[in-house]
Amino acid sequence: MARRKRIGEILLGAGLITETQLSAALSSQRTWGGKVGSTLVRMGFVREGDILKCLSAQLRLPSVDFRKVRVSPRALAAVPLRIAEKYTVMPVALKEDKGKKSVLLAMADPTNLDAVHEIQFQTGVTVKPAVSTESAVLAAIDRYYRKKERGPPPAAQAESLSPVEAGDEMVLIQRGEEKPVSSLAGADVHELVHALVRVLEANGVIRREDLEAALRGES
Repeated sequence: MARRKRIGEILLGAGLITETQLSAALSSQRTWGGKVGSTLVRMGFVREGDILKCLSAQLRLPSVDFRKVRVSPRALAAVPLRIAEKYTVMPVALKEDKGKKSVLLAMADPTNLDAVHEIQFQTGVTVKPAVSTESAVLAAIDRYYRKKERGPPPAAQAESLSPVEAGDEMVLIQRGEEKPVSSLAGADVHELVHALVRVLEANGVIRREDLEAALRGES
């Protein structure tokens, strides 16, 4: 089985950071600890929102916006707080089919397959990864596990929250995530460039290696 790329490699390949920035973040991580993604954000190399969009697109995973969804108590009970804290994850919805349970898990680092495997082993529940920002996951852990809220959500926001029903797993997230761009008119420059590169590469017009060499200034 092919190894899944880590966050730093994905962001580098997407052109959101440079090799120098990644090396600096990894060096800081070795010294001070923390996650690569949050380290890159802290050092000002990339924004959390850009990491979220990139991981969702590159890994083809749904994204979770906790401002728009209500976490299922059944999902919360399936994943202990210590596991949520250890891996910076947040269970969102639980689905049961023919006696088998699966949990939709919002992860700050969905590339961490060791975390997925350990969570599945310790809980006995199949993990369906989704992606969210680290700050959003930590805030959700405080809100739902520790009941630490700054106050109830505004009435308008509370009414817009998607309730979680049994078997509502993927539908829930689709309600909360941004709609995919379906036309050139709705795409921004960043999306257009990445789409163009994918098309040209798929048709053999360019090679990614040549493009990366050109970006590094190599002939």
